[in-house]
Amino acid sequence: MSEINFLCVYRKLRTKRIAPVLIKEITRRVNLNNMWQAIYTAGVVLPTPMARARYYHRSLNPLKLVDIGFSRLSPNLTKPLVQRLYRVPDRP
Repeated sequence: MSEINFLCVYRKLRTKRIAPVLIKEITRRVNLNNMWQAIYTAGVVLPTPMARARYYHRSLNPLKLVDIGFSRLSPNLTKPLVQRLYRVPDRP
């Protein structure tokens, strides 16, 4: 199962219809790994949801997400602690 959660397109390229091309390329790469299902999330509430699911995700670069305002630090966390908690292992 794959998930698309945070897709960014540079502001000047948004009128060029780059997002659908990126989504198709991600789909192609996921299909190469023999995965045929994906979860796409949206920032809006859909009027009639087809399904409801609970999922968890792990931020790859939490400090960048804090800097751009996508996430925020709770009062008991510092940037070095967050960096250590979300560190990605060198090997799977």
